[in-house]
Amino acid sequence: MKKMQKIWLGVFLAMFLVPEILWSPVGNFVYELFSDSANVKPFRDNFLYQTMDNANYLSSILFIQLLGIFLTFIYLIVVRKSIQNKIIFWLSLGVALLLSVITFFCFGLSISLRNIGF
Repeated sequence: MKKMQKIWLGVFLAMFLVPEILWSPVGNFVYELFSDSANVKPFRDNFLYQTMDNANYLSSILFIQLLGIFLTFIYLIVVRKSIQNKIIFWLSLGVALLLSVITFFCFGLSISLRNIGF
């Protein structure tokens, strides 16, 4: 890949990774959905899950993450001719697709929970 392609790919990945490292919104959603206990707390406490007032911030951060991982997926498809190793290409494309689907469902869930008073 060319230098400019690597920069854009890094920007799109950073749109997903930076919020996930700081606040783990997708990780917390997935953890809480698959938890057995009814009174489960997020595995990583942060300001997004402390009160109902922060539901708009949570939805905004999830939207930024969704946009970043979706643009990463699209960008990988656009530059597929530049990637030398096809196994790495298909593996990264599959991971990006899986993350974009999970983030999409988490974003939709945050929007619907916000409307019912999450």
